[in-house]
Amino acid sequence: MIKVLGMDVGSKTVGIAMSTSTIAQPGPTIRFTEWEFEEGIEKLTHFIEDFQPEVLVFGYPKNMDGTIGERAEMVDYFIEGVRAYNPQFKDSQIIRIDERRTTKMAKSIMIEAGIRRDKQKLAKDSLAAQLILEQYLNSIKNI
Repeated sequence: MIKVLGMDVGSKTVGIAMSTSTIAQPGPTIRFTEWEFEEGIEKLTHFIEDFQPEVLVFGYPKNMDGTIGERAEMVDYFIEGVRAYNPQFKDSQIIRIDERRTTKMAKSIMIEAGIRRDKQKLAKDSLAAQLILEQYLNSIKNI
């Protein structure tokens, strides 16, 4: 199986999940100054250099009606920056997965598991990335 990196991009964090098989594992959360995407991209690039994924999967937050809104445009901007820092990735190696409701699902999972509120804040981004990556892995299983 190939190495895949899943990401949940926010205005000041990037939640990361990884896979070298058919199972997604939560990774770290990269934190950066709010709206300072270059700072986040630089930190992510170091992680990419260490993990050496073959595919990058980004959560793509479409509006509930399926249209592209401000948050999805933010992810597109972030992806452009990642491509500038990591030109080795071709278009076919960068995947956008509709991630509507993944952060809410992550919070629900943590509440159900009895995880304290302060710990939820630290883990929600990487868990959301894990859910995004699982969607991708499930979609390629059926191919």
